[in-house]
Parts: sequence; C-alpha cells; structure tokens
Amino acid sequence: MKALAIDLLEWQKRFGTEEACGEALARQRWPEGFRCPRCGHDHGYAISTRHSHECSSCHYQASLTAGTLFHSTNLPLTKWFWAIYLMTSDKGGISALRLTKQIGVSWITAHRMLRKIRIAMGHRDSVYRLHDLVEIDDALVGGRRPGKRGRGAEGKVPVLVAVKNRDSGAGFMAMQPPGVSQRVLLPLQPPCLGTRTPHAPAQRLPDPYPGQTENGLEARN
Repeated sequence: MKALAIDLLEWQKRFGTEEACGEALARQRWPEGFRCPRCGHDHGYAISTRHSHECSSCHYQASLTAGTLFHSTNLPLTKWFWAIYLMTSDKGGISALRLTKQIGVSWITAHRMLRKIRIAMGHRDSVYRLHDLVEIDDALVGGRRPGKRGRGAEGKVPVLVAVKNRDSGAGFMAMQPPGVSQRVLLPLQPPCLGTRTPHAPAQRLPDPYPGQTENGLEARN
C-alpha cells in the first residue's frame, strides 16, 4: 500500500496541533471507535493532557502512545509528526543534526527519534507479502571487475529477487540477502513456479504468496 503524497502546508493543516495529532493516533489505534482493552466497553472520553482515553465503565485509562513509536515519550506529538514527515518526504531522509535545527531538540534526541522511525518503517515493510503474478530471478551484483565474468567471478554477490507483476509495471519487490544457493532456489520451483525456459509462460502463485520469509525474503516497495 502506497501512502498519498502530502505537501508541507497540508501536513501543517492536518497535524499542526497536539489535539490533531492525538485524534489521528486514536483513529489508527481504534479505527471503529474506542474500545476498552480491559473490559471491552465501547464508550469513553479523551484526556488530551495525557494522550489517553478513559473507559466510562471501568475507568481504565488506555494510552494512545503505549506500544507505539511514541511509547513513554516526553516530547509533544507535533514534534514526532514533523520528524516523521521530514524523514519520509525526502528519498535521502534527514540527518540527526538537521532534525535538531528543524524541530528544536538535542542531537541525541533527534538521533533516537530517527532510529525509532527507521525501525518502525522496517517493521511496516516486513508485513508486505507478494501475491498474484510474481516473477523471480537471480543476479550477480558487484560492478565491473577484471578477470572472469558471470558466475564464479571474484567479488560478485549472488542475489535472488522476486517482483510482483502489475502488468503496467513492477510492484512490491523482495530480495534474498547474499548467498543464493540451490537450497534457496529449490523451494521456489514447481508447483509454485515452472521450470524456466525461453518460452515458458508465467504462472500464477498461490494467493497470498508467503514471501518465502523462512529464507529471509522481505517485501520492499
């Protein structure tokens, strides 16, 4: 799933206040409305000063930030949301030094924030799975070097790549870390994939395709 692009002014309009950030977080945590994690009651009220909701039945206070990227944070949610925007709006990301100047935090705080955001992004990618029509191939990576070319060449790293075919272009991609071997390739042979020949038609994989997670494949966009 690809998030819609949003510019700086629109981000400021949506998440410019602590209340707006809290409401957005509440919608993500309880998309069908508040439900008490202790008694299951579906009525409660927000405590904006503590980023939590209190159940109107058992009076349990459910934190909005518990178990999330913002768990136990002392920073305003607005600074976290701006850090997320600055981190994801540029392909090159943002450095901790630049983030300190943008949102007014110390370097160590900015460094920890960016580390948490990167970990969360990695966890998000790990839930993606390839399905429908998937094309798989291997390649040797390492650039041009003198001497033998192709398989067996020194300095080359074998990589297994699986890409979802969307007809009009490539979709999500999964990559096997260095060390492609027959042990890795065999699980991807029939019935999931036919033996590769120059005229062999592409075959459809079971839905959903498990992404071969036991072999280290993780989906990437």
